[in-house]
Amino acid sequence: MIWSCLTIQTTVCSLTDNEAKPEPQATIQETAEAAKASAPPSPSDEFTKAIEEERKKKGALFDDLRRFKRRLAYKLAEKDAIAKFNATNAQNKKATKNIGYLRRKKESLEFRISTEAFTLDAEKDLIRKKQEVEEELQEAINNYRMKRKAEFVNSDIEELNKKIVETQTQLQELEKRLDVLYGGLRKRRGQQRDRKPHEHHQPPVQEVSFADIAVIKDKKEDKKSGG
Repeated sequence: MIWSCLTIQTTVCSLTDNEAKPEPQATIQETAEAAKASAPPSPSDEFTKAIEEERKKKGALFDDLRRFKRRLAYKLAEKDAIAKFNATNAQNKKATKNIGYLRRKKESLEFRISTEAFTLDAEKDLIRKKQEVEEELQEAINNYRMKRKAEFVNSDIEELNKKIVETQTQLQELEKRLDVLYGGLRKRRGQQRDRKPHEHHQPPVQEVSFADIAVIKDKKEDKKSGG
């Protein structure tokens, strides 16, 4: 028995440093982090990532919707102001005259003043008429521009209303996708909670040293000798 114990101890002691010294191993934390990095994302993580992306889209759509509504309010106020201006000009005969006719009349007066000989009073009268025509022409031009601007404003209002409807539709579709994702996430988390109580963990395996082997072997030989 003594010889067997000495033989095992001598064998252990005769190991070289490279054989006896264990290889350096990663810590538990490093091993866990490496496993987490290499492991595929869980379904819950995929749901969470998809929800976050949809929520970002939702925020961007809300920003667009607020911007469209602010611009629409401005355009509606502009439309009212133009409508009042045009209503006032409609009562003004000067503003309703034909622009082409007024331009031709103005050119005719300018030509007469520059080419014909008049008395001083006649010339003053022509100059006064020319000024009146110029005022009528400018009012007619302003009236025309405001009518054209009203058309552009109405077009802008129509386009903004269209964009608002489209954005609201996109938001409704996005809300439906979010409802599906939230439902999937709740279902996945519920399944994970249901599985946890049924999980079994094997007890850790105890390591046996050379000294323990020697003691066990000695006990067996003592039993044989005693028997």
